[in-house]
This record gives sequence, C-alpha cells and structure tokens, in this order.
Amino acid sequence: MYKLKQHLTLVFLCSSFAFGAIEISVNASDGIKPISPYLFGRNVYSGYGGQILDNNDKTTAEELATMNSYNEMGIRFLRMNQGNNSTKHNWRKNISSHPDFYNNVYYHNWNLSAKKILDNMPETDAMYGFQTAGYAASSLNYNFDEIAYKNTYSKDAPRNLDLAGGGKVDGNGNLISKGNPDLYMEKWPADSTVGILYHWRDELKYDMKRLKYWSMDNEPELWPTTHTDMPYTYLHNTLEAPERIIMNFVEVAKKAKAIYPEIKLTGPVSANEWLWCNLRYYDAQGNVKEGVVTDGNIRYCWLEYFIMRIAEEEKKANMKLLDVFDIHWYPTEKIYEHWINWHRVFFDTTYDYPGANGIKRANEGCTWDNSITKEYIFKRINDWLEKYMGKNHGVTLAFTETDFVEAMDPMTRAIVYASFLGTFMDNGVEIFTPWTWREGMSEVVHLFSQYSMSHRVLSNSSNDSLVSAYSSINQKADSMTILLVNRAESASQNIQLKINDFDLTTGNYPTLTLSGLTKETFVSRTNNALKEGTISITENKLQVMLPAKSITAIILSRASSENITSSSSSIQSSSSVQSSSSVQSSSSVENGNAFIPNLNRSNISMIQDGENLIFQNPSQNSFSLVIFNALGQKIFQQLNIQKSLEMINTQNFNRGQYIVQIRTKNGTNFQKVILE
Repeated sequence: MYKLKQHLTLVFLCSSFAFGAIEISVNASDGIKPISPYLFGRNVYSGYGGQILDNNDKTTAEELATMNSYNEMGIRFLRMNQGNNSTKHNWRKNISSHPDFYNNVYYHNWNLSAKKILDNMPETDAMYGFQTAGYAASSLNYNFDEIAYKNTYSKDAPRNLDLAGGGKVDGNGNLISKGNPDLYMEKWPADSTVGILYHWRDELKYDMKRLKYWSMDNEPELWPTTHTDMPYTYLHNTLEAPERIIMNFVEVAKKAKAIYPEIKLTGPVSANEWLWCNLRYYDAQGNVKEGVVTDGNIRYCWLEYFIMRIAEEEKKANMKLLDVFDIHWYPTEKIYEHWINWHRVFFDTTYDYPGANGIKRANEGCTWDNSITKEYIFKRINDWLEKYMGKNHGVTLAFTETDFVEAMDPMTRAIVYASFLGTFMDNGVEIFTPWTWREGMSEVVHLFSQYSMSHRVLSNSSNDSLVSAYSSINQKADSMTILLVNRAESASQNIQLKINDFDLTTGNYPTLTLSGLTKETFVSRTNNALKEGTISITENKLQVMLPAKSITAIILSRASSENITSSSSSIQSSSSVQSSSSVQSSSSVENGNAFIPNLNRSNISMIQDGENLIFQNPSQNSFSLVIFNALGQKIFQQLNIQKSLEMINTQNFNRGQYIVQIRTKNGTNFQKVILE
C-alpha cells in the first residue's frame, strides 16, 4: 500500500531486443542465499535527539511516533550502544562518560530504551554493547560546566577536552589542566560488563532472543585519541597495544558466552579505512603514534592480526568468541562519480577506489605500496577468516557506521544507499546500520525491506557499474522481486532482462519506482513516493527504459503457482501461510453459509511476506478483500481496489488462522492464512 504520487508505465519497447541495451539476466535457481533482516537497520542516539530516550521512563508521544515510523518503513535492527559513548557505560548506575563532551557524565538507562523497543517494535531487534577497555563512569558530580563554556567561547569551541573532574581553561578557552578521571571513573572488569546479561534475562525478564547481538565496545584502535582520560599505560607499542585490546576482548567474550551461549558478539568495530590496517598507541614519552602491528620481524595489517589472534584464542578456549566481523567507514569523496561507486569498495576486486589509503599496507610485510588502490575490504576479511579459522568458520559481516554525506541530494543518496543494500544482500552481509539518517533513505529501506523476498538469487548485468539488478525469491520459490538501480545521473537506460528458471505467464506485472526525490517524502506505508506501474513480460523477457537516477522493483509470481504463496523478508520468518483448496471449519461462516472456495477464478495472487499480505492484480480489474477470523467474524474489509499491487499489514491481528476472501467479477477465492 502506498500513496500514488504518479502512475508510471514502464515502456515495453518491442518484442526484439534493442541495440545498445544493457543486458541483465536473473537466475532463480542459482546463487540462492538468505537475506538478513538486519540489513534494514540504523543507529539510534538514545540519550538525545528525541528518538528513543534512555533518560526518561515514560514513553513520549514523540517517541511513539518515531518507533511507529521505524515500523512503517521496515526498520528491523537498531544499534543502540551510541558508539564512543558506550565505552564507559555503567549499566549498574545507568550513566556514561562522553569523550566528545568534555568527558562529562550523563544519565543513560539502557533498561528503558530496550523495553521501549521490545514493547513497541515487535519486528525489530536491538544491539547494545559490552565495555572492554576496563573502565566505566562512576559519578555525575564532577561535570565541567559546558553551558557556561559554550556561552563564553561560542558553539564552535572544542568539545573533546578532558575537563570533567576539575579541568580548567584559560581566558581564550584553551586547556590549562586536565581533570582528574579518578573522580568520575572506576575500573570495570569483565564480570561487571557482562553482568547486564543476568540483569536483563533473570531480573527484568527481557526477551533475549531480540537482544542477542552485542557490540564488543567501539573503535578500540582509536582509544588513545578518543578516550584520552583513561590510564592506558599498557598501550605503548605496536604489539602490546593490539594484544591488550584482543585479550580484553577475549576475557569479556568468554564470560558472555558462559552466561548466554546463543549470544552473537560483534567486533572489532574498527573505526575507518586508515584504521583497518593501522592502530594508535603511546610511545615511551606518552605521545600518540600509529602504525601496523609488529610481532618480532613480522608486520600485520591490524584486521588480519585481530582475526589471527582470535582464531588462536578460540582454539585455546574451545569456544567461538567472534560471531560477526564489524567495521566502520566514513568516506569523504565529494563528487557524484565517486559516490555512486562506494558500494564497490566492499567486494569488487576490479574497482580502483580514489580514497584508498590505509589499505596500501595490506600486503605481505605491510610495507607502503602506492600501487594498491583496490580495497575489496569485506573480501579481504573473508579471505583472512578462512585462512585462520577454516572454511566453515561461521563468522558473518557487519557494517555498523557510515554517513551518506549531507552534500548529496536525496535521490543521489537513495541511489547510493540502495546500492549498499543490494551489494550486501548479494554477498551475505548480516548487519547494516548507517550512523546518520538523511533525506531519501527512509524511502529506500521501505522499498527494500517490504518488497524484497527472503532469499537472494543471482543477477548479472553487462554494465553493473551503471545499472545493477538485485533479485530475491521467497522460500517456496514461487514469488520474486527484481530491484533495478540506474545510477546514470541524467540519462535513461535501455534494459534487456531475461529471467531463467522462473516460468511467467505473458502479461503485465506490477512495478514500484523511486525517482526524482528532492526532499523527505516518506510518511508511512500508505503515504510515500513510490510510483505504481506495470510492465509487460513475454516468454520470460522484458525490455524497459529506466529513468535516470531511479530504483525500480518488479514483483513477479510463477505461472504455475496457486493464488497464495509464502515468503519472508527475514531469515527466520515469524509468520507462515498455507494454500488451501477447501475450508473445512464448520465455524467459518459468512451470512450463515459455510465458506465454499471457488479457486482459480479471481486471477489475483497473494503473497505473505512477514506481517504483510501482498495482493498482485496484473489486470488492474476491480477486486474486493474481506478477512475473517477462525470464528467466521469479519475483521477487515476493503472494496473496489483497482491497483495492480495492494498490501495489507497484519501486525495488529491476533495470532491464529484467518480466511481471506478475494472477490472479482470473475469469481471468488478463499485462502487460509496462519499467523504465528
């Protein structure tokens, strides 16, 4: 369901393929892999910004509106640990020290934000974090007067000064002396950090299946510059610094796994491209330096060393200590050509990335090699994981911080975000949570999360850098969505598409398109910028002219499928649907008569995708929907629908069995649906 801003007819050019068309093939039986629902995620700054507050036990109207908006757009994962602000979080006192705000200590009660998510976002899981640095905030009583400071020295005055605990500045706002961290910070060993698992599981009785992912702190290779108030006397060369980070990680991981064996631990949560190979440390004089890991005469890229050492510690402990390999990246390029290629940095071994920097040390011996310009960082990580942990290591990938820069217009940002999502779907990435959320992104996550099916299938494009296809099928392999991303800035693109191993009846099929975004347009599933259209398919082939800078979804059902199919947009579907040629319940009645199905007359197909029932009406003839519960009571009705695609959300329905009546001038169908 969506507000129809514009009816878009995708042009079927001719029965023969046009010269110069980009050729795309989709194979429904090849490259099948599950799509993680956690790709449809984002960060939430829960202590400020009016989103999901952890400093107020009451759920405000604004918070409810925010969470409802997340539900509507299809957000399925929230990273709640707040990056640098999680490193010194004290869950017992519900406080944390902020390195970007003078190390001041603020109230942050994760119990509250977690409960709000559990209560109001039933399809969304959340990730919090463990502290592995060894320290946590201890008191609210020694904060620096930041209000007076800002009023005196302007809003642009530096905020990363160590002023909590009695620090002082001169008349120009420059640091005179640092504060005493012992006044507001305490030691925080592994037992303390994992104790929150007991608290949430045993005392608060939270559903830990929805809180199973835990970030192992945040950007440890930056600690000498992001948390300068901590006494890191052990971070003083290129071996002791990474070793301490790893051994702290291992100690916390062991204790967390002992308490909650099903927990999923993410790490090392590396900061940025330069820090993928380098890390920071203190020299003997206390100055901050940086470099690759050096163990005797052997030099390692930081991420490779981390994987090697975790593999060694897993063998010693005879237990899995790392479940998801997690990195951050904040690209800084400023032109369109670079933006639309960012998604190629992760797996594309042919792409010369102009921002390649730290990766120039990702060679044997970690010497600087200026000829290295191809990043393919996730492929490198997968190769290292296999090298040190074996082929069946079971470690997945996460990308939990990035920013699609403010300089982009909303449609460009939509194209870039869609390219990331599609690339991650194609390559089995498990978690994706952009740090910032800007105009254009809500429309994209709604389109991808609500209309993609549960499993990715193989798509090939003759010009993938310009136009990509990201295709998915449901678990029964009778429904498919093909998402086409045209990155051309000003030119439409002629596309020749062939679909293999997925028999289609010749005719029109529904499409949804995003193009021309200039501002934030997403309000809800029924009020957004999706443009509805149809496309003609003959002998499993189609030809279409894609608008410049556009994203188009083609939604298909097999010719041989019954009128009801089953699909899920998540790896573990919470709902199931069964096709039924008859209804045998004597209690299911309409106007005193038993339901007598009359199948194969309405020509309307129905797909269950998670909590959504999607009705495909390629002829666009009028039809009506009525939904009855197991007692035969009418609970939903919508008449005279003439759209080619209609979606009903069942989130507020009770769990159980329902009968869906689909009525057209050609007849009436009845289908059984089970919500579990």
